[in-house]
Amino acid sequence: MEQILKSYIEHICGKESVAENVPLSTKTTFKIGGPARWFVTVPTKQALMRLISALNYIEQPWFIIGAGANVLASDEGYNGVVIKLGFRDIIDNGCFIYADAGANLKRLCNFAREQSLSGLEFATGIPGTVGGAVYMNAGAHGGQISDVVAMADVLVDGDIKTLDARQLGLNYRKSIFQRKRNWIILGAYFYLKKSDKTEIITKEHNNLMKRLESQPTLPSAGSVFKRPSQDFAVGKAVDELGLKGTKIGGAQISDIHAGFIVNTGGATCKDVLELVKLVRSKIRQSHNIYLQTEIQILE
Repeated sequence: MEQILKSYIEHICGKESVAENVPLSTKTTFKIGGPARWFVTVPTKQALMRLISALNYIEQPWFIIGAGANVLASDEGYNGVVIKLGFRDIIDNGCFIYADAGANLKRLCNFAREQSLSGLEFATGIPGTVGGAVYMNAGAHGGQISDVVAMADVLVDGDIKTLDARQLGLNYRKSIFQRKRNWIILGAYFYLKKSDKTEIITKEHNNLMKRLESQPTLPSAGSVFKRPSQDFAVGKAVDELGLKGTKIGGAQISDIHAGFIVNTGGATCKDVLELVKLVRSKIRQSHNIYLQTEIQILE
């Protein structure tokens, strides 16, 4: 069965697009994770549709990965097909900027700036892809994807549908895709406004400087926990509990920003999850709040 699956994937996506037993530590910003049984870069939307249909038919597990910026992969790896989207076009059609889900978010920000279009300045420095940003309703510096996304093309049960912003279910670090796990974001349409290019550059520079000054540079998956409310800063609460700098194995609650867990070298998924458990327990004891995680666990 495995040889048949490999042959079929190669037929759809090309031999050069398929690799076996790829360490997920090389595909995530956390630099953690065992091997993915199959790692496939899908070149086109048509190839993706065929691949997903086949994988669903044979009940083969699959997972879409973007830049791996919000993923904590299991130490045992993933016994299925990890799919990376290889279609990455960005187009200005006069009304919207359209970006394929596989396009890098930084590239989208650069494209908008060159067109003197404002609205994405908050996203400067956020790692990841367009698909990942929509999936998580990524945000920073008071802005989020829901402020600027107008529509998205989505693969739903073998068909491509265009959903408007209301249908995307975007909320704080939430979207409908977290409930509809079989729905796949193919691309998104962004409504941006003409502005002075110099002002855009200034905003982006200021946001990037704030990010560099306040966030760790060691491997991580960004903020670990969602804010339980607008006025509750998780990092501040963790710091006040004296947990900043706490280590388990190679994982550490960042001594720069206590809302981050970083890989100081050789950290395992288990190390990170033990720190998550510790923080949750301490916050629950002190504030009677159960923290939800932003990061996705791939296992």
